[in-house]
Amino acid sequence: MKKRIFTLSLAASALFAQTYTLGEVSISSVSNEGELKTIEQQIDSSEIALHSSLSVNEALDNISGVSQDLQGGRGEATLYIRGFDARRIGVFIDGIPVYVPYDGNFDYARFLSADIAQIDVAKGYSSIVYGANTMGGVVNIVSKRPTKELEGDVKTTLVFDAQAKMARHLESINIGTLTDGFYAQLGAAYSKQDHFRLSEKYDATPTQPEGDRLRSQSEDKKVSLKAGYVAEDMSEIALSYANQQGTKEQPPVTDTAFAKNKNWDWPYWDKETLSITGQINFEQSYLKALAYYDTSKNSLYAYDDSTFSAISKKWAFKSRYDDYGYGARVEYGSELGEHFIKAALNYKKDVHRGYDISKTTSIESLIEEYQDHTLSLGIEESWQINEALELLAGASYDTQSGDKIYDTNTANLDMLALKTHSSLSPQVALLYAFDADSMVRLSASRKTHMPSMKERYSRKLGTAVPNVDLKNEIADHYELSYARADAGLKSAINLFYTHQKDAIQSVAWDQNSSLTQNQNVGTFDHLGAELELRYTQEGLEAGANYTHISIKNTKDESVKIVDVPKNSLFAYTKASIGGGVSLYANAKFRSGAYENRLDGSYVTNPDFSTFDVKVIYEPTASLTAELGVKNITDELVRYDMAYPMAGREFFGSLEYRF
Repeated sequence: MKKRIFTLSLAASALFAQTYTLGEVSISSVSNEGELKTIEQQIDSSEIALHSSLSVNEALDNISGVSQDLQGGRGEATLYIRGFDARRIGVFIDGIPVYVPYDGNFDYARFLSADIAQIDVAKGYSSIVYGANTMGGVVNIVSKRPTKELEGDVKTTLVFDAQAKMARHLESINIGTLTDGFYAQLGAAYSKQDHFRLSEKYDATPTQPEGDRLRSQSEDKKVSLKAGYVAEDMSEIALSYANQQGTKEQPPVTDTAFAKNKNWDWPYWDKETLSITGQINFEQSYLKALAYYDTSKNSLYAYDDSTFSAISKKWAFKSRYDDYGYGARVEYGSELGEHFIKAALNYKKDVHRGYDISKTTSIESLIEEYQDHTLSLGIEESWQINEALELLAGASYDTQSGDKIYDTNTANLDMLALKTHSSLSPQVALLYAFDADSMVRLSASRKTHMPSMKERYSRKLGTAVPNVDLKNEIADHYELSYARADAGLKSAINLFYTHQKDAIQSVAWDQNSSLTQNQNVGTFDHLGAELELRYTQEGLEAGANYTHISIKNTKDESVKIVDVPKNSLFAYTKASIGGGVSLYANAKFRSGAYENRLDGSYVTNPDFSTFDVKVIYEPTASLTAELGVKNITDELVRYDMAYPMAGREFFGSLEYRF
């Protein structure tokens, strides 16, 4: 197994793959260059299209260890990685952190899949290059880049409900060019959902009749542009811009035992990102730099009642978040004999500004402004000990400092203060290749979550008091993995255990039990296994993955982690029947997720299974047409017991590539 310069091989691959390699962040491991990718998991654009995944949450729900959750109370789709929610997961687009600065949340449903080349997922052990706050894992969405003088694709998708009424349509276009080292990529996507229809197995409630889901409209628009240059030595520089605009409605609660009804609307949910990144390659090393500016702007209207006509009650308001972050990263890697060493420095500034626009939209409506900055310094090494054995090791030191607190709410104002948090996160992994087709990995990593602005400062509309003395959450991840690729069959098994301590939970405040406070009181053990299979031969492709996870609160077993299934299964097959026609089917199963009622008690969500089928017709290499059915058995799907999802849907799509 001859040692190669990892980053130079990545840069060279940019000329032959439609992946924007400057946006990738990977562990510098020789094993990551071959068939057996034992550090990170990846889903590429072809898999996303095969499974008809229209958004990022749908795509990632097909990966072992990852489960989506549709949180109706926030009107958004989120993810769990081995039991850790989105606030504990670092989310990046082309290596740029894009989570909301205030609370770390991220609505995965707002991000369409049309311009995605691949999505990389790390489930514990992740590169130090990402920086701080990756305790629960990492999701890096990598965009497309051109490989030819002229190339692109145009696609449209129509979705119909069980009554054959159009429910949603999506259109997208990507155009790229690469000439004499200069390249440019333009992408645009649009999605409009008019409604979705509930399963016939749903029984009407006072707030939601049978049939079409009330207030389920949404609209998303995105434009992205990338321009760059690749030199003869594969050094590269690129400028990127993305503008995303969205709006969404809040459906009513269907079961008030699980949630209070919220008459909410999001008039806009917008993001804008500008970045410049470049890499200079030397004979045995490289230097890479990134600078970015990212905004997150959204507005929430809370109305008096279900008529959505007035905002006058004490619980009604109009608010606006105007958050932004900017930062930079410098990364250096060098090959020294059998060692590959990488160092990275990350700086990020986060600003949250909240406005009460119930009476005015002027700047005087500013009610809160918080500012933080985070600095992270890390180093990692890959040591090829011999032909079969490789050692990976790394560590990062992170600091998070509060820079500004402005708050017009005078309740417990004396409890707000600027604080600094710091953490040291080491990790080590040992990889052993039995032969060219099989590999085992044993790894241990410590990751931390430094408390967000919301966790430190929020009063939760007067029901809580701040806690600026919160400590970091700490998670120690341990994993044993085995992977094999042989004669068209790839298989893997991952056994994992994570011990999380000082978990932040909302508890009764000891000075006034009618109020709550975030405190470091939780200790959880995450124990589980993932099984993965994929088989390919001419005209046939099939795959499956199964995840089992058990999460135990070692201090108070009466407190559960909600929304995480104990068992989940995804399986699919695609078979060619000739004449450019293929048949595709998939199945999903989910069971054992806890849900909590408003009275504090827990129930287990009903198990559910869904089945999708479609016919694929490819008369030429440039044209693909599909007709299919999602949730063909019309299963009543509820990730959140108060917010049922769509029943049976029909869809058709047409894509032209040039």
